[in-house]
Amino acid sequence: MRDAVEAGLALLSVGQVDDARRMLAYAMATQRADGGWPQNGLPDGRAFWAGVQLDEVGFPILLAAKLDENGALDGLKGVGAMILAAAGYLARNGPISPQDRWEENPGISPFTLGIEIVALVAAADRLPTVDRLYALSLADYWNERLEDWTYVESGAFIEEFGVEGHYVRIAPAMADGGLCGRVDVRNRVGEGVPAVSLIGMEYIYLPRLGLRDPRDPRIQNTLKITDSVLKVETPHGIAYHRYNADGYGEHEDGRAFDGTGIGRAWPLLTGERGYLDALLGIDPLPYLEMMTRMTGPGGLIPEQVWDGPAIPARGLEPGKPTGSAMPLVWAHAEFLNLLAARHYARPPKLLASVEQRYQARRPVAATWHWRRTEPFARLPSGRNLLIENVVAFRLHHGFDGWRDVTDRQSEPQGLGMHGVRLNADVLLGHATIEFSLYFPESDSWEGEDHHIALGETGRTAQLTKAGPLRPEETPLGDG
Repeated sequence: MRDAVEAGLALLSVGQVDDARRMLAYAMATQRADGGWPQNGLPDGRAFWAGVQLDEVGFPILLAAKLDENGALDGLKGVGAMILAAAGYLARNGPISPQDRWEENPGISPFTLGIEIVALVAAADRLPTVDRLYALSLADYWNERLEDWTYVESGAFIEEFGVEGHYVRIAPAMADGGLCGRVDVRNRVGEGVPAVSLIGMEYIYLPRLGLRDPRDPRIQNTLKITDSVLKVETPHGIAYHRYNADGYGEHEDGRAFDGTGIGRAWPLLTGERGYLDALLGIDPLPYLEMMTRMTGPGGLIPEQVWDGPAIPARGLEPGKPTGSAMPLVWAHAEFLNLLAARHYARPPKLLASVEQRYQARRPVAATWHWRRTEPFARLPSGRNLLIENVVAFRLHHGFDGWRDVTDRQSEPQGLGMHGVRLNADVLLGHATIEFSLYFPESDSWEGEDHHIALGETGRTAQLTKAGPLRPEETPLGDG
């Protein structure tokens, strides 16, 4: 679904409105009852692989929102129902995606999380009031926490490149160590690497989507690393590896990928890199030209190009297609999107609703959403606390070492979530909150006590008082 919607957005960006509408109609027709989509499927909509990638759930919302901005949704029935179901799926299952955009790892990726955030904001205009308020609150919270989950300030790259930090390719869930955890390299059997040592191009989507300024030092820090570690120069142009240590590609001697190999360079990522130049006001024409030179004999863009010495016996020439898929529709979509960005001097995927809400700056969310899947140890001062779950529960809580113990029943919060909200004024004057959850449906306790410190300290304080935020900014409201 990602590649299909990327193609639809690209076609829309160059004026092919009817094609984009048909793509959205196909997405609506193949949506599952739970609001999601399968990892991939046959043309008739039947699932082929059973994986879940949350960006694929967010992308159809983006396409609908972009068509709406162009006044091109008239006559398409069921758009509102699709958006409500997809937004609910994201809210119940995010921010951790079972698979990233390369269909390999679970965790939190800047790319996937960025799509989740903008999809919730884009969905809000077509949601009932309760769902709208919840979607915006969750989007603000995930957006504020994005760097907490995907940006590191330690690791080998920091010292080597003289930067203060960088975005990672993907971070495991908190239960698996978060940024301190390890990521399995899927095409190198038995290999795992620290999340902090794995770099990719995913971060470039943050400015593309309007979530961060392209001049943000964190974006520029990561660019310095990716241009050094992932960039490959060939006789036909520059391309990029998906990430360091990638094993998806031909072997060193040119033998075909057989479950292991060496990751090769992707023209698709040439387009992504060119897009960052476009956002910085630099003409991306060289990147468009390079993509055209890395095509096959029929002018089609491949998944990967050869980035080693020529091996004529295997038909492998530096900068030209390997034995990978060709055409890669996603790469053709990227070419059209970059072309449109150059022509209109505006990112085709940038939604007006996202631009207005965030202005490319990290927000300060009014409410932090605590979940068992992504808990936090400290809540900054002045924030509301929403303890939430996908099923109803009773909250058993106290303050400052289990004093003033109280039980409260959860209430529907929107988009299928249940929660107990503790407003900032209730938390004021307390140092900690302790709590546990009881589930009436199963007549069982969670079996674990939780503890949140109240007030700012350390990195949390720095992130909420500095960075791209302006001193006069106040927390966003939940709507």
